[in-house]
Amino acid sequence: MSTPLTQSALEAQLETRYGLLLTQKQLAQFLGRSIAGLRWSLANPADQRTEALHNCARRVGRRVYYPASAVAEIIDSHCDQ
Repeated sequence: MSTPLTQSALEAQLETRYGLLLTQKQLAQFLGRSIAGLRWSLANPADQRTEALHNCARRVGRRVYYPASAVAEIIDSHCDQ
C-alpha cells in the first residue's frame, strides 16, 4: 500500500534516529552545533532557515520540541537554493 503523503529520505532518517519530535539537544547534535550556539542562533535568526526553525518550535510546558517533518522540510527546501 502506498501512502498519500510521501516522506523524504531526510525525514525518515530523522524519525528513525530521534522520533517524531526533536529536543534542542538532538537538533543541535544533528546540525553539528553546540546547544548554546543553537539557542543563540534561534533567538537571533540571521537567515530564512534559522527563522523557519525558530517558527516551527513547539512548546510543551517549559520544553521546546521541533517536529522531524518540519525540520526535514526546512533543510530540504533551503538546500535547493
